[in-house]
Amino acid sequence: MVVHGIGALEGFSGMTRLSQAYDLLKTWGLPTSSHNRVVDDLDGVRRFIAHYDGENRHTVEHEIDGAVIKLDEIRLQGRLGSTARAPRWAIAYKYAPEEVNTKLIDIKVGVGRTGRVTPYAQVEPVTVAGSEVEFATLHNREVVKAKGVLIGDTVVIRKAGDVIPEILGPVVDLRDGSEREFVMPGECPECGTPLRPMKEGDIDLRCPNGRTCPAQLRERVSYLAGRECLDIEHFGGVAAAALTRPLEPADPPLVDEGDLFDLTVEKLLPIRAYVLDPDSGLPKRDPKTGEEKVVTVFANQKGEPKKNTLALLENIEAAKSRPLARFLNGLSIRHVGPVAAQALAREFRSVDRIEQATEEELAATDGVGPIIAAAVKEWFTEEWHREIVRKWKAAGVPLEDQVSGEAEGPRPLEGLTVVVTGTLENFTRDGAKEALQSRGAKVTGSVSKKTSFVVVGDNPGSKYDKAMQLKVPVLDEDGFGVLLEQGPDAATEAALPTEE
Repeated sequence: MVVHGIGALEGFSGMTRLSQAYDLLKTWGLPTSSHNRVVDDLDGVRRFIAHYDGENRHTVEHEIDGAVIKLDEIRLQGRLGSTARAPRWAIAYKYAPEEVNTKLIDIKVGVGRTGRVTPYAQVEPVTVAGSEVEFATLHNREVVKAKGVLIGDTVVIRKAGDVIPEILGPVVDLRDGSEREFVMPGECPECGTPLRPMKEGDIDLRCPNGRTCPAQLRERVSYLAGRECLDIEHFGGVAAAALTRPLEPADPPLVDEGDLFDLTVEKLLPIRAYVLDPDSGLPKRDPKTGEEKVVTVFANQKGEPKKNTLALLENIEAAKSRPLARFLNGLSIRHVGPVAAQALAREFRSVDRIEQATEEELAATDGVGPIIAAAVKEWFTEEWHREIVRKWKAAGVPLEDQVSGEAEGPRPLEGLTVVVTGTLENFTRDGAKEALQSRGAKVTGSVSKKTSFVVVGDNPGSKYDKAMQLKVPVLDEDGFGVLLEQGPDAATEAALPTEE
């Protein structure tokens, strides 16, 4: 952790410059950067930026993706003020992503939760933007062709947005003739089922064996337990792999998602499984012996449940009470994400009513439409899908949202369209959406003339600019609270002033 400034001062006098604040923070024992500099003019700013835009970038103790230039004099900071996005007295200069060369060892494919088969690159380990990279996405076979990479190439790799490793292309001059083309497999690498497009014209190939493909089940269960769905703490990729395809016992505790709420300590303790690499899904190897790592996942050396194992079971039990929309999202119905799941839950209130609805009724739901409606109806035609729902109900999951008589009446934000952007202090992004949707508002991801309000937190990005351009009312977090508690009229009065 590094402290980069002071948000507010009370009871201090005599501090006139930000650089003095850094000295004060240091005397308090708080960690500050030793690389801060005060410069006198723009030439000094340019020299400072240039100094860290190269090899010196790696002399900083933590990773950086740019430099921030701040006005030192606090009095002038106050005169310049801030927008809803950022202070006017500071600006960030972003460096270009670091690019390095490495060897493309192989191109393999992974299988996602809906059966989509995605090529990924295995490269010789190389440090990029401060962390070691062994794998990089290649999206689909058409991208592999477009990039012109061959297995055995020296390739240029970087992190897109300094986060996701990606291959830019080959260094053609370094080819020696031993390179070979990637051939997309015709069968699923995990279950052997022939791959095919979901429909004519699709670029992506998919494994149609959703019922028993180990990779799809592992990814679906991991997604179901994730933050956007049931948010089950201590249920990550390792647990998902161990529960769906253990080395021991022979019969996995999770045959499908329906078994989630039937897990017990007795079922978990005997499980032994490979430790999988989160990027490739392949077993990790012990660096000393070269053998694949195997662990007893849920038991300690005494054969007793680990502390996290007991916490996991408690969290699974608590997940039974999650809102219906989170379960719908977790079913991995194609095209149904958090927004469509929320729309379906809001309109139909239970899984039974969604299953019984006609395709036309589903399509007429705001935020759904014909493509999603067809996917939902198709999902329920599979007997094993319906069995998942039956198992959950038998385990005590209501799969419906309880609605009081009061809640069935007019909702205060009915008819409003709201965009949430940036980071809020008192709400997660999902929490803000649920607060709005439960009051009747429609939450969208883009700003238009039809947008009623834009709620902005820290680092809101271009949506704030678009709102100002279209003169859509913009609310900070306090204004958001007014909207939720007092309604749109009061929120309009609390909106931020439009920038000229």
